[in-house]
Amino acid sequence: MDQLLKGTEWEIWEENIEPDLIRHNETLFSLGNGHIGTRGSLEEGFLNKKFIINEGTYANGFFETAPIIYGETAYGYAKNAQTICQIPNGKEMSFAIDGEWFQLETGTVSKHKRILNMKEGILKRSFTWESSDGKVIDVAIERFISYDIPEILAVSYQLTPVNFTGELTFKTCVDGKVSLPSTVETLIDDPRVIKREKLDFRTHLAYEENQAFLVVVTKESNLRLVVGQKINSSSNKKSHCIKTDERIINELIIKGTEGKTERIAVLTGYSSSYSESEQDKTNIKQLGETLQEVEKMGYEKLKEKHLKTMDSFWEQSDIQIKGDDLLQKGLRFNLFHLNQAAGRDGLTNIPAKGLTGDGYEGHYFWDTEMYMLPFFVYTQPKTAKSLLLYRYSILEKARNRAREMGVEQGVLFPWRTINGEECSAYYPAGTAQFHINADIAYGVKLYLEATNDKDFRYAEGFEILVETARFWMEFGDYIPGKENTFCINGVTGPDEYTALVNNNYYTNRMVKTNLEYAAKLAKEMLSRPKKELIEKTKTIVVEKNEIQLWENAAKKMNSPFDEEKQLTKQDDTFFDKTVWDFENTPKEKYPLLQHYHPLMIYRYQVNKQADVVLAQLLHSKQISQEQKTRDYHYYEAITTHDSSLSRSVFGMMASEIGEKEKAYRYFMDTALMDLTDQQGNTKDGIHAANMGGTWMSMVYGFAGVALQEDELSFSPRLPKEWQELSFKIHFRGSRLKVTLSGRQTVYELLSGEKLIFRHHNKKVSLEETLTIRNED
Repeated sequence: MDQLLKGTEWEIWEENIEPDLIRHNETLFSLGNGHIGTRGSLEEGFLNKKFIINEGTYANGFFETAPIIYGETAYGYAKNAQTICQIPNGKEMSFAIDGEWFQLETGTVSKHKRILNMKEGILKRSFTWESSDGKVIDVAIERFISYDIPEILAVSYQLTPVNFTGELTFKTCVDGKVSLPSTVETLIDDPRVIKREKLDFRTHLAYEENQAFLVVVTKESNLRLVVGQKINSSSNKKSHCIKTDERIINELIIKGTEGKTERIAVLTGYSSSYSESEQDKTNIKQLGETLQEVEKMGYEKLKEKHLKTMDSFWEQSDIQIKGDDLLQKGLRFNLFHLNQAAGRDGLTNIPAKGLTGDGYEGHYFWDTEMYMLPFFVYTQPKTAKSLLLYRYSILEKARNRAREMGVEQGVLFPWRTINGEECSAYYPAGTAQFHINADIAYGVKLYLEATNDKDFRYAEGFEILVETARFWMEFGDYIPGKENTFCINGVTGPDEYTALVNNNYYTNRMVKTNLEYAAKLAKEMLSRPKKELIEKTKTIVVEKNEIQLWENAAKKMNSPFDEEKQLTKQDDTFFDKTVWDFENTPKEKYPLLQHYHPLMIYRYQVNKQADVVLAQLLHSKQISQEQKTRDYHYYEAITTHDSSLSRSVFGMMASEIGEKEKAYRYFMDTALMDLTDQQGNTKDGIHAANMGGTWMSMVYGFAGVALQEDELSFSPRLPKEWQELSFKIHFRGSRLKVTLSGRQTVYELLSGEKLIFRHHNKKVSLEETLTIRNED
């Protein structure tokens, strides 16, 4: 914690290399751009055998697959696992003084410091090394991953001899032999941790105009990735390249002069597409041209472009707090990593751990739409659209999955996946979470309401909404004896400690919204002249009678409620169970999923994470304050927060029902979760959804931002611990800055046309600047 307080509010520091924190800090110092990501391991880490490290470098969507082995299988089970691959690491490099190689275990290291500068998106490192024979050298290293040319990882390495003149040898290694760290963790029963130590892929060498490339080939998923590297020095020395089938080593020998700094730039490229074998030549040629372009540009100009891009990101997305420097740093840390995690090509999404580790095997979950998409919708709409286009890109596989599950209409999106196929081996907490369909539909609705993107509205968005609505109409039923209500049975809601139930409240509520919004857009489509229809939608035919079926099902949706207790039931039978014995459950038995059989947990009233509370948060305007308060207190008492997704939701609802101290406490847990390793597993990668929940807590929770029937509203409630909170959002082509203080709320229209919205339910108009005092 002491190191977290050092530096500016834009910096994360590491001054000492502590073995117990190495892998935690590797995660914190990770860099990425949505296409590639690399953990914050030391450049010469491969030489240091005394530490357990994970040098992982990843390409979003580049994975290997293997059959899932079941002791006893059944029809429709997920067939294949998918695991993100660690690809050749482009940051492996070190140096030698007169033949003695730098290692942390030899000689003497002093003044060691690493700083992640989040404003710049650059990881900086400096230290002084004294070799065994007394030669002293100052070293300064920085690296970044470019957003402007997303294939490029750039490293600057500076060597300054302090008390000698002699031979300096600099070496880089792009190694195709990649394996996960061999630790006891691969043996524990934790579904969050990757189990395979080595993935089955091979590499081979290829050439383009005298440039060597590694082609990484997965055996089963048949994906191919090209990796290349360029190295330049200020002394204009050419590197000697040593090539084998599985590695490329660049070696540079320089005459070091006392007091003179030698600057070396290393540029590593990773192809932007994963091709079939016949496309290798094209990808190699394209990557070669990219590397030549960047080499010609030079490290400093590439860095200059990168800094401008980072400035633009922060100008759009920063949240500023007055009154808590540590919290400000933690919040920026979360936004920084969210930005790094998002796929931007329409073919990739956001892994649960971003591109910072192997946790959850690089899979995409509902986390994207429900916890991370709002940040991008309101700050980077283009990226938000790309994330939704990924879902559209896997629509055909989702259609096939629905058929496999016996549903002849619509689509069923996978619970966890990379390429669009279901790869969750435990169906009670996987495929049974059918709410993924409604979650994605909700994400489409949010994006459309906030952006008014008509192209997406009447094309990809419309098709997703129609296909998910059609699924529900066949999957759900009107059950006799249920007072003519539309029921959805045999599902699991967000709370994975309660599985395979009838009428999960969250699922039903989200399906209701899915059906209503699909019907709304379908009516719009019927009213539009056929000549205006976008080409993609001409094959999507929705008749009036089908729309009526959706509307009727939504109107008659089952909503479990206990009249006697005046509480919303999580599902039909939730209150029939005994409450878990929290008083006699020791702390070391949490999280419960690692210490109790699922069938033990399923017998009790105990929640892993927000379920009913999340549904009510997302539909807040439709539920009374009294009902939300009663339900909140009941479910809070039985929720363990064993999932990192939970605390932000309870914090936002606490803010909404007026429990300010509790809201602040929950928020602080979410804001600093990874920096302080609150869940105990940050070493496996960041908690990306929680980071999205942090942004939601600020904007949805404390600023009270909400969308209802296309209308934007604010209900500011600033915690007493802060003097001021300010942020910016995009809404329908306009940019708005909001500043909250103890005395007033100030709205500034930065660009776009006049906005009409609600402030604490009062309709207001904004043309330039509007100040509303709290007493008003």
